[in-house]
Amino acid sequence: MAIKILIVDDVMETRENIKRLLYFEKDMMIVGEAANGKEAMDQTDKLNPDILLMDINMPVMDGITATEQISLKHPKASIIIMSVQGEQEYLKQAMVAGAREYMVKPFSTDELVNTIRKV
Repeated sequence: MAIKILIVDDVMETRENIKRLLYFEKDMMIVGEAANGKEAMDQTDKLNPDILLMDINMPVMDGITATEQISLKHPKASIIIMSVQGEQEYLKQAMVAGAREYMVKPFSTDELVNTIRKV
Protein backbone atom coordinates (compact mmCIF):
# COMPACT_ATOMS: atom_id res chain seq x y z
CA MET A 1 0.00 0.00 0.00
CA ALA A 2 1.52 3.32 -1.09
CA ILE A 3 2.16 6.15 1.36
CA LYS A 4 -0.20 8.97 0.35
CA ILE A 5 1.55 12.35 0.36
CA LEU A 6 0.19 15.90 0.22
CA ILE A 7 2.72 18.62 -0.67
CA VAL A 8 2.07 22.02 0.92
CA ASP A 9 4.24 24.91 -0.25
CA ASP A 10 3.40 28.33 -1.65
CA VAL A 11 6.22 28.06 -4.21
CA MET A 12 5.14 26.00 -7.19
CA GLU A 13 8.75 25.24 -8.13
CA THR A 14 9.33 23.66 -4.71
CA ARG A 15 6.24 21.47 -5.12
CA GLU A 16 7.44 20.40 -8.57
CA ASN A 17 10.92 19.59 -7.22
CA ILE A 18 9.46 17.42 -4.47
CA LYS A 19 7.26 15.60 -6.98
CA ARG A 20 10.36 14.92 -9.07
CA LEU A 21 12.29 13.64 -6.03
CA LEU A 22 9.52 11.19 -5.14
CA TYR A 23 8.53 10.18 -8.67
CA PHE A 24 10.49 6.91 -8.70
CA GLU A 25 9.55 5.77 -5.20
CA LYS A 26 7.24 2.79 -5.72
CA ASP A 27 5.85 2.94 -2.18
CA MET A 28 4.90 6.64 -2.32
CA MET A 29 2.13 8.47 -4.13
CA ILE A 30 1.53 12.22 -4.36
CA VAL A 31 -2.23 12.58 -3.87
CA GLY A 32 -2.37 16.36 -4.01
CA GLU A 33 -0.79 19.72 -3.38
CA ALA A 34 -1.69 22.96 -1.68
CA ALA A 35 -0.26 26.49 -1.78
CA ASN A 36 -1.18 27.51 1.79
CA GLY A 37 -2.37 26.16 5.12
CA LYS A 38 -6.04 26.73 4.37
CA GLU A 39 -5.81 24.71 1.14
CA ALA A 40 -3.86 22.06 3.06
CA MET A 41 -6.76 21.68 5.50
CA ASP A 42 -9.31 21.38 2.68
CA GLN A 43 -7.14 18.88 0.79
CA THR A 44 -6.55 16.81 3.94
CA ASP A 45 -10.32 16.60 4.49
CA LYS A 46 -10.79 15.40 0.91
CA LEU A 47 -7.74 13.23 0.29
CA ASN A 48 -6.90 11.85 3.73
CA PRO A 49 -3.10 11.76 3.14
CA ASP A 50 -0.75 9.72 5.34
CA ILE A 51 1.97 12.38 5.18
CA LEU A 52 1.89 16.14 4.68
CA LEU A 53 5.10 17.86 3.61
CA MET A 54 4.39 21.31 5.06
CA ASP A 55 6.22 24.57 4.48
CA ILE A 56 6.15 27.12 7.32
CA ASN A 57 6.00 30.54 5.67
CA MET A 58 2.93 30.72 3.45
CA PRO A 59 0.21 33.28 2.75
CA VAL A 60 -3.40 32.94 4.04
CA MET A 61 -2.47 30.44 6.77
CA ASP A 62 1.06 29.52 7.81
CA GLY A 63 2.32 25.97 8.22
CA ILE A 64 2.38 26.00 12.02
CA THR A 65 -1.27 27.04 12.33
CA ALA A 66 -2.27 24.49 9.69
CA THR A 67 -0.21 21.78 11.42
CA GLU A 68 -1.99 22.47 14.68
CA GLN A 69 -5.46 22.31 13.17
CA ILE A 70 -4.79 19.30 10.92
CA SER A 71 -3.17 17.37 13.81
CA LEU A 72 -6.29 17.86 15.92
CA LYS A 73 -8.73 16.96 13.17
CA HIS A 74 -6.70 14.20 11.47
CA PRO A 75 -4.54 12.57 14.16
CA LYS A 76 -3.51 9.77 11.75
CA ALA A 77 -1.96 12.22 9.29
CA SER A 78 1.76 12.76 9.96
CA ILE A 79 3.17 16.18 9.23
CA ILE A 80 6.78 16.81 8.20
CA ILE A 81 7.71 20.49 8.34
CA MET A 82 9.98 21.79 5.58
CA SER A 83 11.85 24.97 6.31
CA VAL A 84 14.81 27.05 5.21
CA GLN A 85 17.80 27.12 7.51
CA GLY A 86 17.29 30.38 9.39
CA GLU A 87 14.07 29.20 10.97
CA GLN A 88 15.34 27.03 13.80
CA GLU A 89 13.21 28.98 16.29
CA TYR A 90 10.16 27.52 14.54
CA LEU A 91 11.26 23.96 15.26
CA LYS A 92 9.84 23.97 18.77
CA GLN A 93 6.61 25.64 17.64
CA ALA A 94 6.22 23.09 14.84
CA MET A 95 6.72 20.14 17.18
CA VAL A 96 4.34 21.58 19.77
CA ALA A 97 1.80 22.07 16.97
CA GLY A 98 1.98 18.35 16.19
CA ALA A 99 4.65 17.96 13.50
CA ARG A 100 6.41 14.60 13.57
CA GLU A 101 9.62 15.66 11.85
CA TYR A 102 11.44 18.73 10.62
CA MET A 103 13.52 19.01 7.45
CA VAL A 104 15.74 21.89 6.40
CA LYS A 105 15.61 22.90 2.71
CA PRO A 106 17.25 22.11 0.45
CA PHE A 107 17.27 18.38 1.20
CA SER A 108 18.39 15.40 -0.85
CA THR A 109 16.14 12.70 -2.27
CA ASP A 110 17.55 10.23 0.27
CA GLU A 111 16.87 12.55 3.20
CA LEU A 112 13.31 13.11 2.04
CA VAL A 113 12.54 9.47 1.27
CA ASN A 114 14.10 8.19 4.50
CA THR A 115 12.26 10.80 6.60
CA ILE A 116 8.91 9.91 4.99
CA ARG A 117 9.47 6.17 5.57
CA LYS A 118 10.59 6.76 9.16
CA VAL A 119 7.57 8.91 10.00
